[in-house]
Amino acid sequence: MKEKIFKNLSLKILSAIFAVVLWTVIVNVYDPTTSYTFSNVPVQLINTDTLTDKNYSYEIVDGGKISVYVSGPKSIVTNIKASDIVATADLSKVSAFADYVDIHVSVVMNGQVISNVEATPKTSAVRLSIENRDTKTVGINTYITGNAADGYAVVKDTLNPTSVKVTGPSSIIESIDHAGITFDITGATDDVTGTADIHLYDSEENEISDPALELTQTSVTYRAQVVKTKTVNIEVKTSGTPEEGYRVSGIELNQSQVVIYGDANALNSIDKIVIPASAVNVDGLRENKVFKFSLTDYIDKSLHIINNSRVEVTVKIEVAGSKKISLNTSDIKVTGLEAGMSYSFEDRTFDIEIEGTDAVLAALDTSKISLSANLSSYTLPGSRQVAVSVVLPEGCSLKSSPMVKVILRKESETGSSQETTTAGTTTTIER
Repeated sequence: MKEKIFKNLSLKILSAIFAVVLWTVIVNVYDPTTSYTFSNVPVQLINTDTLTDKNYSYEIVDGGKISVYVSGPKSIVTNIKASDIVATADLSKVSAFADYVDIHVSVVMNGQVISNVEATPKTSAVRLSIENRDTKTVGINTYITGNAADGYAVVKDTLNPTSVKVTGPSSIIESIDHAGITFDITGATDDVTGTADIHLYDSEENEISDPALELTQTSVTYRAQVVKTKTVNIEVKTSGTPEEGYRVSGIELNQSQVVIYGDANALNSIDKIVIPASAVNVDGLRENKVFKFSLTDYIDKSLHIINNSRVEVTVKIEVAGSKKISLNTSDIKVTGLEAGMSYSFEDRTFDIEIEGTDAVLAALDTSKISLSANLSSYTLPGSRQVAVSVVLPEGCSLKSSPMVKVILRKESETGSSQETTTAGTTTTIER
């Protein structure tokens, strides 16, 4: 047996070597070795809780996506897809003070690791930024877009919840000032409800968006109360008299209108908000004075004011000038004359004294002054002192009310015309 084994030994060894070479040639001819580089392969971070459990936060600085060089039999390599390349970085291998984590690459097809191919990452490690991890509770603001229908407004909005907890890297958490949601109310005539996503903002309203941030919830429900409104004017009256030689030159309000809402009947019945004269007393004033009021004190309790319910009333006081002018009694419009009576003025002219600023008095146009006298309370003939009602241009006021003497007569019972002449003034009544 031994002789048979060693017989022609050199020939047998040569045959074995030839067989191996021949097999290698056949393999290389029919399934040669090839290679391919896959780009943008994502690196999966594993065992991340080893950092987060220690209250650390991390961020990939470099190496999040890499290129992988794969070589092996052509029959296998040509069937490999980028999704078959598995690149991982094990965070349990680092501490909070490490910068890099080694990348391990393998080829997995149909759930099985392919062992007869070689996969080599062109980037060998992931570089991380690791820092402390903090939690912060921030309030949620509402940002309403659009406008309700004409005559309607949002008077209140409610959120559930009203705040949210945010966890993440300390440097980012420190920059967060508040959270916010946005929703639209265009054309609304009734309450608006819904759910909106939460966004984070810094103190300058710049949005902060980072995948490293975790929120206890990502959305909230909201309700915007939409009500019917009415815009009304604010009217102010004054009482009293400034110090002698001074006058009220005007009244200024920091707002002349407000928007109100509330009970429908009360809303329909109000046209303006009046601050009574008793509340704005100018007795003895010689300089401007500011009066402050809450408008809610002057409206029905069932009504409410949107936005600013405070009003500031500035009474302007200035030195009063005066000017005496002469007017014609013939310009007085007489009303209320008793039937069967005639009248005449004793004087052709009368004087009035007007107060105002020098500029107003200099520009005064007497043709803009309206005069009238009511004789309805005088029913018997005789001479009477009658008050004249004087309407002056804006910015002027009477220092005292003028009186004129009127002579009243019974007309002749025959119905003929009667003429009366007194001090150059003649009044003729035709019957």
